Amino acid sequence: MERRREPRIVTSFYAVELRAGEPYYRLVRNLSGTGFSFDDRFPLERPGDEIEMEFPLPGAAPVRVTGEVVYARPDRGVGVRIKRVDAEGYARLLAVPPPPPPLDVRRAL
Repeated sequence: MERRREPRIVTSFYAVELRAGEPYYRLVRNLSGTGFSFDDRFPLERPGDEIEMEFPLPGAAPVRVTGEVVYARPDRGVGVRIKRVDAEGYARLLAVPPPPPPLDVRRAL
């Protein structure tokens, strides 16, 4: 059963997870007004963990987001519900057109 309240924007870009003062690059796969998900084959995060991320914003300072992990699975990555964010900056991030989907090399051959 789908529990999302807002539509997802499928995307593919790197953001920075800030963990214990260290940056970890994460491949963000989708965004919505209330959350996001990123790839992680071996997630250290657990549901309920707080997570802090910085999302790049073209021509501006990164948008810092604090959220709560809602799932962390090797087959799905990590899903996060947003708890704190600069609403204006995040709205600008959502308005950036998503990059084109990656080329499927198998089809190209």
